[in-house]
Amino acid sequence: MASAIDTQKEIQKLSIDGGSHIDTSIDELDDDEIIEGINFVNYRDESQIESVMRLVGRDLSEPYSVFTYRYFLHRFPQLCIFAVPSEDKSENVEPIGCVVCKIDPEDNDDVATINESGGGSSSTPPDVEKEARLCGYIGMLAVDTSYRRSGIGFALVKRAVRRMKDLGCSSVILETEVSNKAAMKLYEERFGFMREEFLSRYYLNNGDAYRLRLWLK
Repeated sequence: MASAIDTQKEIQKLSIDGGSHIDTSIDELDDDEIIEGINFVNYRDESQIESVMRLVGRDLSEPYSVFTYRYFLHRFPQLCIFAVPSEDKSENVEPIGCVVCKIDPEDNDDVATINESGGGSSSTPPDVEKEARLCGYIGMLAVDTSYRRSGIGFALVKRAVRRMKDLGCSSVILETEVSNKAAMKLYEERFGFMREEFLSRYYLNNGDAYRLRLWLK
């Protein structure tokens, strides 16, 4: 049985590896992940952090400090993916979309647990074991307004979820504003995320949020 400490060590190893073993070849992609005129590239280094901040900051309900961005990007650079216009061949092309994620250890005590009869809650698969597990977290997703409704957000999330699954995550969670109907539709209808918790006045603007979870097979 894996302990939380052992799991955290594995996370640190994954952070250092940089996810070099992940196969991102086009042969592994579904048709809905390939968008004409758009390339999907990995975060490279600290020189790109301002691009992430500009893109994500436009849509935030509350501002993130640079330390929040660095926490995600330094620990899990392989879980930051950019969408960039394919016609721009410059080395420092400005992204028009990005997703930023991380991975944490999670005990079953943090989620609904299995009861003695072998059943479970509506959000917990019956085959989940009582041990520390890895949980992916989508912290930021942003697409420039002029590029929305073209499938870029979906493609970014799908790539990120696949990577977190490949890195051993059993589920992925996120929070989104109740009033953000587009995000709710994306996560619930297209990916199958389930509402796990209602978070009253979660944001600094007093906006309510849902915590959503996607169980990975």
